[in-house]
Amino acid sequence: MEAGYIDKGTLHQRFEGTPQGALISPALLIATLSGLEDTVMKAAPKHSKVHLCVYADDFIITGESKELLEDIVKPVVECFLRERGLELSQTKTKITHINDGFNFLGFNIRKYKGKLIIKPAKESIKSLLGNIRRTIKKNCTSTTLELIRQLNPKIRGWVYYYRFVVASRDFAFIDSCIFKSLWQWVKRRHTSKGAR
Repeated sequence: MEAGYIDKGTLHQRFEGTPQGALISPALLIATLSGLEDTVMKAAPKHSKVHLCVYADDFIITGESKELLEDIVKPVVECFLRERGLELSQTKTKITHINDGFNFLGFNIRKYKGKLIIKPAKESIKSLLGNIRRTIKKNCTSTTLELIRQLNPKIRGWVYYYRFVVASRDFAFIDSCIFKSLWQWVKRRHTSKGAR
């Protein structure tokens, strides 16, 4: 496949396809994965509960039993992807019970005592806090206004993404961690001033 991209008015030819993370990549994957749901539903036995959720290059398939997913659905998906030059990532592919939970698009989806709870994934919280701490350390000599200007979009964006799930405890934990990081920043900036 011949493709290219334009950088600063110059056309650069590519012969390797689309780079991962490019803007067109999700659209191409959606087009590639169209038909997966029909293929899975045709392969599954009648009256069995199988559902598929696709978002760009990520998808989950739920089923009523591990055997159904392992013995029928997974081989069909592997064959479907192989025909399109793709393969399942062995590190990301996981068959698990809903009571044990799984992560999808930064969310942890799990049943607790029969009740489905969706929360921010621990990796997502860790990533946000790492990003916040790096930003604070990088701006050790910046003004307070400049630091706030850099932190607000990161915090607001993360909170908006997770605002519709069970996240109040996580929000409180993140708030506490950000406060501690900012308190350290303030103490470094004003060594001669007291806590008050």
